[in-house]
Amino acid sequence: MDLKSLTYIVAIAEEQNLSKAAERLFVSQSTLSLFLHKLEEELGVLLFNRVKNRLIITPAGKLYVETAEQILDMKKELYTTLLSPRREQTLNIGIASQMVLKIFARVFADFNVLMPNFHVNITEGRTVALLKKFYDKELDIAIVGRSESIQDDNYKIDLLKKEEMWLMIPPGHPHAHAASRDYNNPPVADMGLFSGEDFALAPRDTCDYQLAQAIFRDYHMNARVICELNSTHAICQMVLEGVCLSISPAYCVPRDIGILVCRPARPYYRYLLCFQHKKRHPSAEETTLMNMLCDAYSHYYDK
Repeated sequence: MDLKSLTYIVAIAEEQNLSKAAERLFVSQSTLSLFLHKLEEELGVLLFNRVKNRLIITPAGKLYVETAEQILDMKKELYTTLLSPRREQTLNIGIASQMVLKIFARVFADFNVLMPNFHVNITEGRTVALLKKFYDKELDIAIVGRSESIQDDNYKIDLLKKEEMWLMIPPGHPHAHAASRDYNNPPVADMGLFSGEDFALAPRDTCDYQLAQAIFRDYHMNARVICELNSTHAICQMVLEGVCLSISPAYCVPRDIGILVCRPARPYYRYLLCFQHKKRHPSAEETTLMNMLCDAYSHYYDK
């Protein structure tokens, strides 16, 4: 069994026809026919049943072909790994969090000085759209927020940050006493104090919106959502100016503009997850970049 033989048998299985497989492999039909005959004779089993002009794979043939495909995939991955340092590398990454985008820009600026041949294509979008691109293998990595931590045997999923949801209120609010600027340990407040208030939230197809709605329901807040914005900065400005309140992941609340925060008695969390394909073998450079990003994000407010 050599790699050329494995390529032959896979082509025959896919084409189901010796003539078409021979054209694809740039060999004569007689050469391919002789190869298949000798292989089946050597194995002592039929790999294909001959039905008119078609070759129908047998159970034994299916097992042989699947194994051949695995070996050829291993060869391809090995060569990719060995050759990757010789050429420029490009990482396709999707990011659903504005905060992660902001931090990534700073991290990559430093990283790129050291690794000028490493390129990144960034796709910004909502979680659902980015995960579809990831599942379709248009993205190598997707960093998205979910309302729960998930696992999937088909993918490598790492938890980057478990972020508590906070209520943001302006300094001049009648119940400002229930909140504070203690961003390390915000006070627990009676959510009933904010029943009937106007809120600005992230768009409804985000987990931030879904978590906010869960808080409204659980505490019977009868809140009115006056707008949905994809801009965290715009939402924070509206809160600061007293236009409305908002509910947001802790890391999305700026620490330097004076917004007051509090939290419900029962914690609600957004899970920031990093999706990667299990069969990918990230280069040392990619691993370094992702480690730098995770470290910068985790310790962003430690300064």
